[in-house]
Amino acid sequence: INGWHILVAIPPESSPADTLKAWKKAKNIRERIIQGESFEQVARSSSDDPSVKINGGNLGYFTAFQMIMPFEDVAYGLKKGEISEPVRTPYGYHIIMVAGKRPSSGKIKVAHIMIAVPPGASDKAAEAAKDTIWMVYRKLVAGAPFADLAAKYSDHRESASKGGELNWFGAGEIISDFAEASFKLKNNGDFTLPLKTVYGWHIIKRIDRKPPGTYEEMKPWLEGKINESYLNSISRKSFVEKLKKEYKYSLNSANVAWFIANTDTLVIRGMAKYDRNMLPQGAIYTFAGQQLSTREFAAFIEKRGSIISTNDPSIFINRSIEACLADQITKYENSILEKKYPDFRYLMNEFHDGILLFDISGKKVWNKSQDDSTGLRKYYEDNKAKYLTKESIEGKIYTLKIKDGKKNLQAAYTKYSGKPDCDLKMLSKFIVKGDTLLKIKSGSWHKGDNSIADSVKWEPGVHEIFSGGLPVLLVITVIHPAQPLPFADVQSEMISGYQDYLEKSWIAQLKEKYPVKIDKSVFEEIRKKLANE
Repeated sequence: INGWHILVAIPPESSPADTLKAWKKAKNIRERIIQGESFEQVARSSSDDPSVKINGGNLGYFTAFQMIMPFEDVAYGLKKGEISEPVRTPYGYHIIMVAGKRPSSGKIKVAHIMIAVPPGASDKAAEAAKDTIWMVYRKLVAGAPFADLAAKYSDHRESASKGGELNWFGAGEIISDFAEASFKLKNNGDFTLPLKTVYGWHIIKRIDRKPPGTYEEMKPWLEGKINESYLNSISRKSFVEKLKKEYKYSLNSANVAWFIANTDTLVIRGMAKYDRNMLPQGAIYTFAGQQLSTREFAAFIEKRGSIISTNDPSIFINRSIEACLADQITKYENSILEKKYPDFRYLMNEFHDGILLFDISGKKVWNKSQDDSTGLRKYYEDNKAKYLTKESIEGKIYTLKIKDGKKNLQAAYTKYSGKPDCDLKMLSKFIVKGDTLLKIKSGSWHKGDNSIADSVKWEPGVHEIFSGGLPVLLVITVIHPAQPLPFADVQSEMISGYQDYLEKSWIAQLKEKYPVKIDKSVFEEIRKKLANE
């Protein structure tokens, strides 16, 4: 996701009044953007995120687990260009906009040469840095080795001694401008034109690139990230602690001490393995007859790689034990749930039977009602009398705004009806001071559409009534009786009825194939027992 954000800072422990004030500020900021102001312009003038001075609120592309959970949950739910409501995190309220979405670009390894331009550098210093980077670029084009030039000219000393090489990174793990330029390089060995970032000038060379890993490859990393999740880690840790007590968990302190003493930064970073001939005998821990051998623990660490961010062997080993134990003890608990909890076993059986019933019902009823067009058409022909249009009438309503004018209205209609311009002549008959007192309404009405039409029996002809104390003539010219609706108009509505029909037919077939016999004596005994309760 390519995301933008604006932060209204408010500490978690703030008072309700201050929190409300921050929320209102965030709402006002969002409204400004909705009304058409530039997100970047509003961000630069309103955001409390210090990085806004550099990026204008643009976070660039990022992937899952790179932002705090409430922020990510909302960001991944937004459509391109959509502006979020204020999102609360421990940092305050965020307004988020998604500028773009794309599949993960995987990871890339590059080398770079950097000529620094410190913040506040003079124009002369900035121009000198630009001249230097272009001089280096010309040397590269002429064939000079990238590593030699990086060692000689790059101001990024950490990488300069390694030929400019950086660690593998993906989107969101390095500044956006640098990452985007790196991923645009098509081939290993290609390098960019001089690129300007907030840190200065760079030339980037692609060393290697790898696509996103498969689920199996990413699973340890994903598990590690989930385990690092704040909310999940608290609940999971509490659950594991409960199981440890229940299953009499025991730790082999001597073997743990060996691992701490024999773990260095190479092992921690996944760059070295333990000597299997030197591993102590026995287990790291035991619980409920289960154990983790030292060989299994060594393999677990080597497989996980550098998930735990620390250089302290003691912290690394103890956290690795916690991670391995949490996984193993939870799996053990899952394996005995049905034995441990009879009610759960019954529930699982119900789920099993329910899933079977659902699957069979899908084949016999739900899917068939969607696919069996011939059967659905036949069901319509047999039941179309249930799917009718509403009966309606066509006609006119004459309302005279004179309470005692019934005879005059009747006389006028009798005189002019059937003649050319009947309505015009009637209107002119009741003109007073340039305004007619007669109201004429033509239309078509179903039951419930018009109180005047509903007040009489629907028969062709003239109906004399009063409405609101005023004389009214309802002239019914045409009656449209209820008719079966076309198949296309009721097809979706009929599917439900057809499903009921299929289900009843299926049950009837089952009853015929598997007759149900009721033991009357047992039935009566249960009935009496329930009645007494």
